[in-house]
Amino acid sequence: MKTTHWAMLFRQLLRPRAPLAPNRLAVEKHLEGALAWILVAQRQGGDGGIAAHFDLLRGRWAPSYPETTGYTIPTLLACAERLGRPALRDTAIDLASYLLRVRTPEGGIGHWRPGAEQQPIVFDTGQALFGWIAAYQQTGRAEYLQAATQGADWLVRMQSPSGAWQQGQHLGVVKVIDTRVAWALLATAAVSPNPSYVAAARANLDWALQQQQADGWFEQAAFWTGADPFTHNIVYTAEGLLECGLLLDEPRYTSAAERAAQALLEQQRPDGSLSGKYGPHWAPRAHSSCLTGDCQAALLWLRLYGLKHGQGYLGAARRAIAFVASTQELRASDENVRGGIAGSFPLYGEYERFKYPNWAAKFFLDALLAMELA
Repeated sequence: MKTTHWAMLFRQLLRPRAPLAPNRLAVEKHLEGALAWILVAQRQGGDGGIAAHFDLLRGRWAPSYPETTGYTIPTLLACAERLGRPALRDTAIDLASYLLRVRTPEGGIGHWRPGAEQQPIVFDTGQALFGWIAAYQQTGRAEYLQAATQGADWLVRMQSPSGAWQQGQHLGVVKVIDTRVAWALLATAAVSPNPSYVAAARANLDWALQQQQADGWFEQAAFWTGADPFTHNIVYTAEGLLECGLLLDEPRYTSAAERAAQALLEQQRPDGSLSGKYGPHWAPRAHSSCLTGDCQAALLWLRLYGLKHGQGYLGAARRAIAFVASTQELRASDENVRGGIAGSFPLYGEYERFKYPNWAAKFFLDALLAMELA
């Protein structure tokens, strides 16, 4: 490791976190910082995609990560509009073209594994659909729509009769986070109508409902069998249910999402954070916080605030965003860290330990943009 990265590691571990009052949050400063970091990560990817993360312990970047590159495309397009920066639109379209190049023969997207042959993964493919659809809507270029429908066709073929996806799973584990794949299928159906996409989405959502407990917690939400899920996974699942419920005008799905959102709201700590993991009955399983999950929870609460105007949702979202913003290092001399969002707070927490994942910055940007509109 370079000496500078040792110094940065100890600085990040030892520096006090200055709490931020939600009403004093300088949105523009934090937005620009996270966006600049995303662009550094895209440059460091080296092949047109966004590098998966910067590893502070090892002082190096990981290769590009197609899955998260996919769902970062709509975020960059939103930033381009918000900031009046056409170059961000160009970057987003370039990322969509990168995804075309890394498709598997089936039309899917593989999970990032350096040096390994890429096998299509259900969740990763679903997230790429969001990028291709956004690029198609921006440009009208048929190749992006074709890629989205080819990927969606593969997802339909891979689905099990139960509605879950048994095959094409990262780590071989079936997960309820695939409600976000159902959402991607419905988004594809909105631009390229296909009853099979809607039917597959409904089947997965119905299966996911069977995994939700009465208190809102989800079975089969973790990356590993028998493990407790990170908040990242829990909110992935709730996001998918909420957005699908709205697209389908189906209260069963939106109600399930709201049960999880309300339970998380009740678990929010005074500083605005959530536990990094929750076990059955919402038992906190980590002292550290998963910053990606905090951002996603804020997004979920803001979405529900927009629908129901509950002040509790708005206040919780603002506190969560302020907490994450307080962990963002904006004055670091090292561009590999400056503006990024770590996996956990503290840095040694279990989720993406000592890393700055690109999806943490993506969801932080989304949360900041959503808060401005609330």
